[in-house]
Amino acid sequence: MIQTVLLPVLHGLLYIAAACLIFIVITPRFLFEHNRRKPFFVLILAVLTYFYIGFESIDPLVYALHLTPISLCLAALYEGAIPGVATWAAFVVCGIFAVGNDWLPTLAASTLMLAGGLLLHYRVAEGSRGKMSLLSVLLALAYLAAYIPLQLLVGFETPVRQLLLVVASTFVSSIITSYVYFYVKHQERFQKELLLSEKYQLIGQLAASISHEIRNPLTTARGFLQMMGKEGLSQEAFERYRTYAFEGIDHANGIITDYLNFSKPTVEQPALLNVREEVEGVIPWLQPFSVLSNITLDIHHLIDEPAWIRGEPKKFQQCLLNVMKNAIESMKDGGILSVHTRLEKSHVQILIRDTGVGMSSAQVKRLGIPYFTTKDTGTGLGLMVVMSLVKEMDGKILFRSKPDQGTICEMHFPLAQPK
Repeated sequence: MIQTVLLPVLHGLLYIAAACLIFIVITPRFLFEHNRRKPFFVLILAVLTYFYIGFESIDPLVYALHLTPISLCLAALYEGAIPGVATWAAFVVCGIFAVGNDWLPTLAASTLMLAGGLLLHYRVAEGSRGKMSLLSVLLALAYLAAYIPLQLLVGFETPVRQLLLVVASTFVSSIITSYVYFYVKHQERFQKELLLSEKYQLIGQLAASISHEIRNPLTTARGFLQMMGKEGLSQEAFERYRTYAFEGIDHANGIITDYLNFSKPTVEQPALLNVREEVEGVIPWLQPFSVLSNITLDIHHLIDEPAWIRGEPKKFQQCLLNVMKNAIESMKDGGILSVHTRLEKSHVQILIRDTGVGMSSAQVKRLGIPYFTTKDTGTGLGLMVVMSLVKEMDGKILFRSKPDQGTICEMHFPLAQPK
């Protein structure tokens, strides 16, 4: 008799565990929103109910006294109204019409458990693990206390020993399933809290970084403005101090611009861009900087015909300038900056290579992370802006580097056809 009862109990318990695990493992990955969790729960319930009713051999007593109260308790107590009502409807309909249980005890006991589960859900849904397990047992007890007497009224022929065995397994299963569901569901809540804490930490770092980065140039500008007020100051010194003050203000403005570009790196007016012309267009901006740094520019195009991509001209030039400027700054003792363009299948590739200090593999992996920079000065957001803009243009950006061997930056953009 024990084997006859325990096998259907374990079989049904496996279905309950499968439903719970599917819901609480898959849901945190892509369904954080509360209003999207409920339909997903109902979908899992419908699929597993179909397979259980349609393909399994069902013991009516186990279905009524074990599977129904445990499933309904988890749905109503932990998930609320929509999953609770859906589970109640599924088990009442299947219990009466598919399994063949009597309608009066099935409907009455299930309704009582649904009402109790929903009442507890909206009042003590965030209780401790022990408290929630105790509530699950109490709800199961209320269900059994309502079902068994009503079943006796309509006729009850099950042996007492078998009934007691099913009832005992229901209480044990209620504790186990409640404990597991509580633990994994709260792991999901902890994951949400971790994501929120990371966002708050990022906001704090951003605020601290802005205040630190802007304070330095503004302090410098204020100092030179004060020096401009000294008596007996020569005209040459006055003009020099004024230039330094303007440079400090321009530096602060550039920092603010970097943060704004980082916060909203959108391509507002995409147009067809000739890659060769765009690359040639940024060279004049780099030549003075490269001459002062003793850098040789090597521009080579492996494209005979015009290669078109789609993007916003100023933003694309900003990407090129930021990457090339970083490359020049990495060559403190001079070197060669190579820029090559070529076609590779249906993509346009731009290769920017320097002979600078290079980076380790760990540094390359951190490129694009907030506030990471290999330079002595800077916000660390310039490359993040570049990566965001390249992504907005449906492109890819890759970096390869070794210490003391320079760095190669590859930009890949889909080839566009002019109308």
